Amino acid sequence: MNQFIKSNSSLIAVSWGHFVNDFFMSVVPITLFAFAEVLKLNATQMSVILFVITTAGTFFQPLVGLLIDRVQRSVLLILALIWITVGMSLSGIITNFYLLTIVVGLAALGSSVYHPLGSTITIHKTGLSKGKSLSIFMTVGSFAHTAAPLVAIPLVSIYGLNALAYLLIPGLLSALFLYLSKVHQVKWTREVKQERSNSEVEKKELLKNQKEKMLSTKQQLFMSIPVTIAVVKGVLYRITIVFGVIIMGLKGVDHVQAGFVLSGFMLARAIATLVGGFVSDSIGEEKTLKIFNLLSLISVFCFLNFEGVLMIIGLVILGFSINATSAANITIMHKIIPDRINFGTGIIMGFSATLSAVVMLGYGVLVDLYGHVALFNLVIGLTGLMALVSFILPKSLEPQDLNPFLSKTNI
Repeated sequence: MNQFIKSNSSLIAVSWGHFVNDFFMSVVPITLFAFAEVLKLNATQMSVILFVITTAGTFFQPLVGLLIDRVQRSVLLILALIWITVGMSLSGIITNFYLLTIVVGLAALGSSVYHPLGSTITIHKTGLSKGKSLSIFMTVGSFAHTAAPLVAIPLVSIYGLNALAYLLIPGLLSALFLYLSKVHQVKWTREVKQERSNSEVEKKELLKNQKEKMLSTKQQLFMSIPVTIAVVKGVLYRITIVFGVIIMGLKGVDHVQAGFVLSGFMLARAIATLVGGFVSDSIGEEKTLKIFNLLSLISVFCFLNFEGVLMIIGLVILGFSINATSAANITIMHKIIPDRINFGTGIIMGFSATLSAVVMLGYGVLVDLYGHVALFNLVIGLTGLMALVSFILPKSLEPQDLNPFLSKTNI
């Protein structure tokens, strides 16, 4: 054990930092109900704050990753953690909607730095394989979303929003832990590709490959299926974390109790992240999508239409079912565009997250116009759409069946 800790000290430190980073990314969204009470925010304003945090924390990650590749400074990881810690912790003392939106948006940029740089450091300074290192890094971070409601909701419910400032202490201590673990001294080298020659033969081969890599109409059409699933999953998650406490409050659940229920929802998501991939490998991606998306529909119905135990069970199962399809959904996208798997992953994990945040802006407006209860059927309908598209995947996802430019000899 001592040898493992010694040879993987950077991995342990960076993974813990990932936990802290994702914890702070959840703190404000999960306590928006309290901000709404103090600042008199409406649902549209709550959705705007969520949109800004989501966009700043996810949308800019590819651009930030390119910049980090140029700068190559591991110390930015520690600075990013300090940045998000200070911004999110001090959000509770802000008494203006516009200033709050600016501060949390700027703070969330720390996450855009931490994720790409943290994953790079993880695989370059460890005694484990890249796969195992990244698995530890991602899994530790996923449990932060479980801890956030357990800590933040009781904290603001009992002591008020100003108490978020106390979170500065563990956040800054975590940054110190990364520094003492010498994370800032980690170096890595970029892989440099050799220049191709400009011979006529290679030019012809390049033109041929470009033609084969053009997306066919079928590919573009079927790409919309995993994208739709990813967007609806994102909307369900964001409705839960932003409005879950309010919805449960309509059914007689107090804020602290709702915090525990939301922690169960988050814990189920974290477990599903680990389990979902094994299930997909066992029964296939298509069956995984059909089973768990149908389960999501049933669980959403229970959460929104029942009270007490059935409501709680519905929400926890929903947390599991929407994350259990994550691996299968990405794999389906890879099958549809096998020669652009990084692009496909980016569409599912980056673009879809941003798009779901955009949808939430519209949802917030509708809540202000019609109220939460009136929109329950809309949420159920969106979940039904997610379940429905799972059943219209093509029978064959072989590349040559989706793209006529691809020949079997090239696959």
